[in-house]
Amino acid sequence: MSAQLQTIAGIVIYHPDEANLIRLAAVLAPDVREIVIYANSAVSPQMEERLRNSAAGTLLMVMRPGSNIGLGAAYNDLLNHASGQGATFLLLLDQDSLPPPGAIPKLAARHAQLTEAGEKPAIVGPRPTDWAGEALRSPPRREGLAVAPNSSRVQFVISSGSLINCVAAGAVGPFRADFFIDAIDVEWCMRANHRGYSTWIAEDVLMAHELGRGLIRLSFGLLLTDQPPRRLYTFLRNQLVMLRMPHVPLSHKAKTLLALPLRLAVYLKHNRFSRESRTAIWHGLIDGARGRAGAPEAVFRKIANLRH
Repeated sequence: MSAQLQTIAGIVIYHPDEANLIRLAAVLAPDVREIVIYANSAVSPQMEERLRNSAAGTLLMVMRPGSNIGLGAAYNDLLNHASGQGATFLLLLDQDSLPPPGAIPKLAARHAQLTEAGEKPAIVGPRPTDWAGEALRSPPRREGLAVAPNSSRVQFVISSGSLINCVAAGAVGPFRADFFIDAIDVEWCMRANHRGYSTWIAEDVLMAHELGRGLIRLSFGLLLTDQPPRRLYTFLRNQLVMLRMPHVPLSHKAKTLLALPLRLAVYLKHNRFSRESRTAIWHGLIDGARGRAGAPEAVFRKIANLRH
């Protein structure tokens, strides 16, 4: 069975650049059975029609949850839809990514190669690059032999551009909807590894992807993702919540704790110690230490009110 017949693509959007979204749909259309736009912000009938035209005959539908319910809940709805349609794979995408033509068949073939080699791949992702084609930082590798060409077993992959096996996803369990955004893919992949599945990067499949507002470059080649205050909150909170989880490797927990002081200092300085960033970081630390996740609208409103 071809990758086109096996795969449904789900794109989660939130106030996207329409031209980029149309280009993304056009690239995906030849290699998938269906494209699902998960609209965490409004999509007009006119925009929906332009998207359908870009899909050039491939089925395209728009799922409208009615409000921004976050990435985790969106991924779960997309997985339920793909499984209900009998798809083998779900390709997850954010609006800020652009895989090359033909990426989906390559990722599906890598799933097959890994399975034939005795592995249980839950998810295979591309090698993310910036828009200039420079490779972004690689996730930590996991020990093991190279069982398929150009394949690396890793602790996690970024969700965007990744091809998920729907049956494996049912065994791993749902994405953390209460995380809302940030570290959702990291936690899920670590849970998959803990439950006997594996996560992989296809090193020969490159995908342009934008991280946050760009990168903060530090001494000795260190890089941090530049995030607005609301993302600082969810990032810090979710990373601290993960410290309580038994399936998260000790190495990741140690890295989180050791890097925390540097991250806080860099983000505060980079944001010029603004009241917004200080409030976001403070609430992220408090809620993370308490293990309290959930939709962060109340905190966002409090941060937004600081502007007035």
